[in-house]
Amino acid sequence: SFANFVDEDYTSIYLRGNLNLSDPAPLMLCFLSNFDFTNSDKKCPPERNALKDFYESAKGQEWTNSELWLNPHQNHCDWHGIECASGNIIGINLANNGLSGTLSKSIGDLHMLEELDLSDNDIKGVVPSEVGHLSKLVRLRLSYNELTGTLPDDFFANLTKLQLIQLHSNRIRGTIPILEWTEEKSWKPILSNYSSSFVADCGSPSDFGESLNCTECTMCCNAHGNCYPNEDTDIQKMYIEDYTHFSLVLYFGFFAGAYLIVVLVLSVLNRKKYRQLPRRSIRQLSEKDHKYALHALGADSVYQFFMGKS
Repeated sequence: SFANFVDEDYTSIYLRGNLNLSDPAPLMLCFLSNFDFTNSDKKCPPERNALKDFYESAKGQEWTNSELWLNPHQNHCDWHGIECASGNIIGINLANNGLSGTLSKSIGDLHMLEELDLSDNDIKGVVPSEVGHLSKLVRLRLSYNELTGTLPDDFFANLTKLQLIQLHSNRIRGTIPILEWTEEKSWKPILSNYSSSFVADCGSPSDFGESLNCTECTMCCNAHGNCYPNEDTDIQKMYIEDYTHFSLVLYFGFFAGAYLIVVLVLSVLNRKKYRQLPRRSIRQLSEKDHKYALHALGADSVYQFFMGKS
């Protein structure tokens, strides 16, 4: 075949002026260093070149469905999972399609991309920072893969049109950067209206020492695959951090209450006991008693002194 005898470094092909050459040119020609249309966006669309890199990086030959991919005579907009508008790629939907390998950085060259759905595959490695350059992106689904690493601090800075972000069931660590909201970036209310619009592995228990920190997430998933809305629980609304702290508060509260009850019961019993004791009547001293006391104590006693003053 043509590909078997072409040497990419030394073969030169010049087709300029050929009226029968359609757009785009055959894919294999665009990767020849001496093809005269290599730098032509019409003959060798950069988006198609980016898809080729994506295909090879994600082990396209092993995909469940790779119909028409890298077909040299087929427009790339007809490749399986690719959606185009006005000749530009606006969507890649290859969910549950047997992708593996890694994500190519060249995906950042798909400047008009609005949807990227690569969920339910076996893609490894880090999420390229170039994904954060896709300013037209509305839906980003990378869930249920084997992605690792941390997202750059400015990852979401240019993704102002996002309405769906699903990153859960991966191996992403650390903290998902807080999204910078401005009046022009109006998609936070959109995210807030859908509980599954921003999902990450921020639940507990986690596969890591600590759960992924994502304060902006609308839903968190844990190591068991369970996902729940990322909102304060009933105990957190009581300013108690978690159920461990709640158990301690309940434990000390129980014993403090029991102690107060015991003290109260003992106090009641003691008061009842004293009330039942017989009271002795107090008799007023008579004149005869005073005289007897003076005789017994003596005229010079302290008693006589005070009695004389009264």
